[in-house]
Amino acid sequence: MNDLPRLDNYDVVRLVAEGGTARVYWGIDKRSGYAVAIKELKLRHMSNAAVRDKFRNMETQLMLYAQHPNIPRLVDFIDLPMQNQMFLVMEFIEGRSLEHYIYREMGLIPEQRALPMFLELLDTVAFLHNLRIPHMGINDGVLHLDIKSNNVMLMPNGKIKLIDLGIASRIGADDSTGFGTPAYMPPEQSNGGRIGKYTDIFALGVMLFEMLTGRLPFTSDRPNPRDYRHEIRNKIQYEPTPLMKKFYPPITDNLQHIVDLALAKDPAQRFQRCEDFADSIKTYMRERR
Repeated sequence: MNDLPRLDNYDVVRLVAEGGTARVYWGIDKRSGYAVAIKELKLRHMSNAAVRDKFRNMETQLMLYAQHPNIPRLVDFIDLPMQNQMFLVMEFIEGRSLEHYIYREMGLIPEQRALPMFLELLDTVAFLHNLRIPHMGINDGVLHLDIKSNNVMLMPNGKIKLIDLGIASRIGADDSTGFGTPAYMPPEQSNGGRIGKYTDIFALGVMLFEMLTGRLPFTSDRPNPRDYRHEIRNKIQYEPTPLMKKFYPPITDNLQHIVDLALAKDPAQRFQRCEDFADSIKTYMRERR
């Protein structure tokens, strides 16, 4: 394992997660004694100006100004040019990921529990979609672009936190790079098309399916990563959304219809706003009483 980084004001204790561009460590703020999450941009990406600038100017600034109870709070930003290192320090989230909760603890989540939790997530994503930070050029909101069960943390008090704004993008920037998690990416994102709020809504639809059935709607057993991505992309683009009743018979046709709208292949056929998605679920919940 890589040596742990050394930082003046923080004890870096252990590596807790690693992605394509960054590592996340659990650490202790020496000044306060509080636990923190320390995200380090990987060395090989420090020479990429676009990735480096997004880490410094987009993700860090976005966390600074995106003040929402379901988004982690920024604690510090550390730039060490002489060591060719860059760190983002955030509040440490106690709890486990929604992915862990589904696949290692709960299995599928009954709708009485899943839908209120999902409404909280919709409210959080709606906040990002409606965010305005003019001095950052954010005038029409922000897309998360990597919404997935592993990026939703469940805290001991039952609340959620949406994490990892690493590939977030300004709405209207038209800078889709194809980055993201294949099983949650709609055709326009995986194919480098025009992205919008409807792109995050597709990923949210995948997650709602996952919460209600204990599995993803589009899967692949291919061991080779390239083959896996190719098969998942083709299934998402061409195969209909599976019937959730196949995996959990009590799921109603009305709830299936809501998920189908979120997972429409054509972005114009999906919910266009998180608020519309939420209203549909709230109406469904009222009618089920």
